[in-house]
Amino acid sequence: MTVIYQGREGRGAGPDFSGAVIAGPSSLTLRGDIELHVRASSFRAHGHDRDRAYNNVILHVVFEDDVGADTPLFGGGSAPVVALAPWVSARAGELERWLAQPLLWREPCHDALVRMGAAGVAASLEVEGDRRFAEKTERMQARIGEAGVDQALYEGLLEALGYGGNAGAMLALARILPWSVLAAGVGVGGGDEGLVVPPGTRSLRHLEPSLPGPAVPLSHVRESREIRGVAMLLGSAGLLPSQRGHDGPLDTYVQDLEREFGQRSLPSLSPSLWKLWGVRPENTPARRIAGAAALLRSLFLPGAIGQLAAARTVNEAISPLIARASGYWLRHYDVYAGPCRLPPAFIGRSRALEILTNVVLPAAAASGDIGLSSRAQTLFAALPRPASYGQTRFIEAALASKGIRIPINARRAQGMLALNRDWCTQGGCGRCPLS
Repeated sequence: MTVIYQGREGRGAGPDFSGAVIAGPSSLTLRGDIELHVRASSFRAHGHDRDRAYNNVILHVVFEDDVGADTPLFGGGSAPVVALAPWVSARAGELERWLAQPLLWREPCHDALVRMGAAGVAASLEVEGDRRFAEKTERMQARIGEAGVDQALYEGLLEALGYGGNAGAMLALARILPWSVLAAGVGVGGGDEGLVVPPGTRSLRHLEPSLPGPAVPLSHVRESREIRGVAMLLGSAGLLPSQRGHDGPLDTYVQDLEREFGQRSLPSLSPSLWKLWGVRPENTPARRIAGAAALLRSLFLPGAIGQLAAARTVNEAISPLIARASGYWLRHYDVYAGPCRLPPAFIGRSRALEILTNVVLPAAAASGDIGLSSRAQTLFAALPRPASYGQTRFIEAALASKGIRIPINARRAQGMLALNRDWCTQGGCGRCPLS
């Protein structure tokens, strides 16, 4: 068996190594996860055979094979077992001599700063980051041509909020419930938006005296639209309690969501499409969908976020993308979960930076407006990094192994993501731009 790429060590729940590439005796290349145990029987003893998170395991590496058969997976497949005990026993002396020797090889990126200098490494990362940005721009340009700018941005926004492996499901939601349908259902674009009104305005009647009937407080209009938007999104996602087989007591707010969605003839995704296990409470799909609804309400139209690319400062571009929770969602992460302590923000600064980097600025660059495209690229180069990415943490550690560090901003972080995707995980170590 040949290990083309060993993958990266997992963190938290799930397989021990993810994204590995191996080839067996037939030379057929397999890509997936690797799980380690002392004994083969531990896979079942730990409940991994009942956990979907292990469905992509392609190799079960153990010290002792006390089962004598391939390891069964939850999805109906199986993973071959490699037992190391016989190999170690036969080569114990040789292994001991190897371990006593100095380290003979490390990835070339460990001495990249010494060879290339800080400026050279930074420039290389920026070239890769610009290439990744250009790829995002091309994809956004193609989608705008197919679906229009509002739908393309709406899809990008929801996909960017797909935490914990739910990006694909969020994109599917944006397509089964298009922006035009959501906007019409919520009432966006139909006169008063119910959000931006002259100072002192208390109701729709106050704003427009000719409206018939009693005065309707603007707070009621906002609340009604908020419930409609969340109900349409959660119902189309298939995540309302009735769609998930829950028949217990519900909060009044959730009952309103059920009633609102029940009045509409909208298609729904299957609840099984969503990853609901191994996700932190604040990152659950229901809460992220509620956060998307809050962000869309504050921005009115997805097309409006294209204007953020023209912001004069980073903070000016980020602040409209930060959304805070309110009402039911201050203490709840799902539609039939009990109350708990949660962060006050639906979308914080780090995720706002991700949306700006991966959705807003590529859309602005794809707009065809030369001035807007130029400002988008300038802002991209000025953005701080959103957070440390787990999949590129090893590159950062390698670059800092000689005690020298270079600042990592959003542009350089995108460059490391490009290196990991195109070289590190493709058996290209020793040939990448940092080699």
